[in-house]
This record gives sequence, structure tokens and C-alpha cells, in this order.
Amino acid sequence: MAAPGQARSARRSRHWPHPRDTPAELKPFVRAFGHLRTRIDHQIGGHAVPVQGPVEYELANATLGGMYAWGDQPLDQEAERWVLLAQFGSDSDAKMTWGEEGALYWLIRSEDLAAHRFDEARLIVQG
Repeated sequence: MAAPGQARSARRSRHWPHPRDTPAELKPFVRAFGHLRTRIDHQIGGHAVPVQGPVEYELANATLGGMYAWGDQPLDQEAERWVLLAQFGSDSDAKMTWGEEGALYWLIRSEDLAAHRFDEARLIVQG
């Protein structure tokens, strides 16, 4: 049996298999999964698909006045309070583009969402 550190190390070294190494029965799934990343990134709720970095941290940093570094507990705690309302990716068919294929992210604190205080929602633009 491997030591705990060795098991973690082995898990970290795993990678997505090369297409030629993928079992035939999994190839349709792998192709479909790959197509998901090429589609327009519009969604309501769920987890943001950031262009440049975690939008929750970007918003938390702005909310706290940029006083904390990555990994500082107050920044982590503030970031955990924000949830995604909607995300709108650049879409050339709709003639909506933000920067180089960027996206708009509307976020709100969980407690404001529960109280229907949508005036407390905030916008993050990544491009």
C-alpha cells in the first residue's frame, strides 16, 4: 500500500488520455465533452466558466478594496459568498463581443439572492 503522500502524488500526475489511447466505447463521450468547450458560454446559474480567473475572487477583491492577497482568509470568505446569476460569452452571431472573446458575469451574494435583492448583483467583465 502506498503512503498517503505517494497516493496524492500519483493522482496529480494523471492526465487526460491521448485520443488514440481512449477506449472505443468512450470516444463518443470524449468527442461530445470536447464540443462543450467550443460552444458559446451563456448560462443561468451554476458555476462560472472564467476567461481570466475566478470571477468570485475578482469581485471579492474589489468588494474588500484590494486589501488582501490570494489565500488570505477574508478574501476566501468573501469569495465564497458570491454565486453566479448569469454568464454571457462573446457571440459573433449575436454581434456581442467583449474584448478578445470575453464574457460578462453577473454575480450576487447568496443571502441577497435568497432575499430577492437583485439590486445587489454585480457585474464582472473578462476579456
